Amino acid sequence: MFDKNVLHLLTMLAGILFLLGFVPYIRAILRKTTKPAKVSWIIWAILDSITFAGMAVKETLNGQIIGAVIGVWIVAALALKYGASGWTKLDKFCLGGAVLGVTMWYLFDSPTLGITVSNGIIFLGAFPTFASAWRDPSGEDKAAWTIYWLSCVASVLAIPAWTLADAMQPLTFFVIESVVMYLLFVQPKISHKYP
Repeated sequence: MFDKNVLHLLTMLAGILFLLGFVPYIRAILRKTTKPAKVSWIIWAILDSITFAGMAVKETLNGQIIGAVIGVWIVAALALKYGASGWTKLDKFCLGGAVLGVTMWYLFDSPTLGITVSNGIIFLGAFPTFASAWRDPSGEDKAAWTIYWLSCVASVLAIPAWTLADAMQPLTFFVIESVVMYLLFVQPKISHKYP
């Protein structure tokens, strides 16, 4: 679709945008206007790191996963201190799924399987955030999620080959951020329109 130079620029843009998305999110956490779902951020930190490792082995790293790994660990640490208290059944189920994903990659010793399983669990780990955004859209930082979504658009456009190793992570992130964008921007308008 694009030549190598354009793909390289898009993947760099995706990484920079994703990393920049953490700035308003971290600021919102510290101001206590956002309470991140602990389990989502813990799962994302672990599995983004596993995805990063698998992509490194397959030589398919992109800017977005690099930016994600840096920022997600900062937010995960902050979520432990400032995040919503308690662990729901959904949280525990998602964390169990993350452990299962790590175990499967270890047992089968396949980076591609690790990338695939990790991204499936990353999506599953988003459900506590989806539930939180559904209940209270004001509890999530719209600027941060908008920047994350823009990063995802750039990352999807920068997919160099339609293989699992190349496409799974950008597509998973795009779907997650698109759902959150819907929950933050569209769903509240629908709810107000039809009480």
